[in-house]
Amino acid sequence: MTGHNKFQIDIATGRLTLPVVILICLFLWGVSIHSWTGLASILICALTGYMMIEMNTAFTLIRTRTTLHVSFYWFLTAACLFLHPFHTDNLIPLTFIITLFQLFRSYESGQASGSIFHAFFFTGLGSIFFPQLLYFVPLYYIGMVSFRSLSAKTFFAGLIGLLTPYWFLFSYAFYYDKMELFYNPLQALVHFPPVSYGALPPNELINCGVITLLSLICSVHYFLVSYLDKTRTRLFVSFLIAVEAWIYLLGILQPQHFNALLQLQLIICSILTGHLFTLTRNRFSGIFFIVTFVILITLAIYNLWMQFFNS
Repeated sequence: MTGHNKFQIDIATGRLTLPVVILICLFLWGVSIHSWTGLASILICALTGYMMIEMNTAFTLIRTRTTLHVSFYWFLTAACLFLHPFHTDNLIPLTFIITLFQLFRSYESGQASGSIFHAFFFTGLGSIFFPQLLYFVPLYYIGMVSFRSLSAKTFFAGLIGLLTPYWFLFSYAFYYDKMELFYNPLQALVHFPPVSYGALPPNELINCGVITLLSLICSVHYFLVSYLDKTRTRLFVSFLIAVEAWIYLLGILQPQHFNALLQLQLIICSILTGHLFTLTRNRFSGIFFIVTFVILITLAIYNLWMQFFNS
């Protein structure tokens, strides 16, 4: 084992990694929060990270006990200071990770209808705040084919789950004569403004570029070593990579939703990165880990500088 790998393994499997990351995150959140609503963003981020831990425990996406994937998620989210102010977009990662969890639960299940209903229910709930989540629905149904959970029963269970939040929204909007609350998400779904990247600040593009590059390298690496995983794990991680590719496509076609899509990308990027650095122990992974470590620290410092000294 080289010195590079020793540092990598100590961080990937060490018990102090997560507590140290939590302290760093609290500092980064603390210097950027200017109102009590920011605490809601922290809570949602914490719950999303907890669901990532539960998902890895339940489905063994990373076949070694580790919290590196959630450490990456919390650090990356904390480092992207522009994501800290509370907005309805902050709810999207939590509904997204719960959807993935429920979809994975349906794998070869004889009673998958309940899991599928809940998966699509949370997609429908999230789409009220971010209608573009509905674009993921066909991909979820395709994933159900791979998970051997698609049948007439689960198809309609998903459809009912998807429509349930809108049924409650329609009832509320109709009763209080606020039908625009019901129409707005549907109108936003079919509204396609001209593609323009001019409104995106350079620092946000830099953050996205770093995260995308890291994620792409980890995705390619996974396909090279996927044979080491069990069939179920290969299906799950391959599905995550397919969802990631869909996020990239939406980001290219609808850059106005940059922040919401980036938060979804962070989840998948963190899982793939945690998988690589926890399970791969060679010269490439050791050096790549150190390079990644330095880049992410630099990124956090750059974001702090942009917020406080270049505003």
